[in-house]
Amino acid sequence: MINGNVSGADIKHFMETVKLPFANQEGAMKYHDVHSDRYAITLNALSKVNLPAGAKVLELAASHYGMSAYLCTVFGDDLTLATYADKKEDRFVDIGVSEKMFRLKEFGFNVEQEAWPFEDDLFDLVIACEIIEHLAMDPMALFAGANRVLKPGGFFFVSTPNAASIQNFLKLGRLMPAGLAQQFRRPFSIARLYERHSREYTPFTIGEMFGAAGFEIAFMETDSAFPVIDFGFSQDDIDQIIKIIGIPELRRDTVNVVGRKIGPVVQRYPYTHELYSPEDE
Repeated sequence: MINGNVSGADIKHFMETVKLPFANQEGAMKYHDVHSDRYAITLNALSKVNLPAGAKVLELAASHYGMSAYLCTVFGDDLTLATYADKKEDRFVDIGVSEKMFRLKEFGFNVEQEAWPFEDDLFDLVIACEIIEHLAMDPMALFAGANRVLKPGGFFFVSTPNAASIQNFLKLGRLMPAGLAQQFRRPFSIARLYERHSREYTPFTIGEMFGAAGFEIAFMETDSAFPVIDFGFSQDDIDQIIKIIGIPELRRDTVNVVGRKIGPVVQRYPYTHELYSPEDE
């Protein structure tokens, strides 16, 4: 299964063996180089999931395919890809690793607006890395969709920027906007809308969504893929802030949560943590 002791340097070395389905390999590789530590964090978290032999895996938002390249060496033909598409379109994606080529089926659809094109109870693991913060209207659709396509006892992995990170506290301390990638994008379109972060979540808010969607939390943790920018605060200041706000283990920049499917969706539009408004009922 997935190796649980991967570093960012390991990912960079691995990506040197990969051929991606893009004409501009150099441009694509620059993206993966920046995110190599985050990929390592994700893989180390996924290694804690006890999957059966021959597990069927769905990776959502697979493009730019860096994570896909690593996963296909583990799951092979049992890995299915999905990506955002303005129009539903399915295709095959060819990814080369060392001297071997993998051909993976990729489905294009909108996870919060369209029915997912998979039968019920199909997958053992659904992976949703850095997706939920981009959803603009109905983030619980992601959880409800995962519940439907997962087998009973199957696992759902979510990673997302941590709204409660120490980095965000330091930004607010300097009267700067907390969070990442919140800029409005031009030219205005639905596709550009999904490039920005519509809302970032705290670990406990993600936990509430898992529970409402019929999952129990298998584990919740945070980790940091990027160094903290101190914005002029001393390390003593930062240590004192963490001491005051507490829960230091949940103050790193990326939230990783794995939920295990234990039943159907409990509450499709939960009101807790200001997720949905009861006035809309």
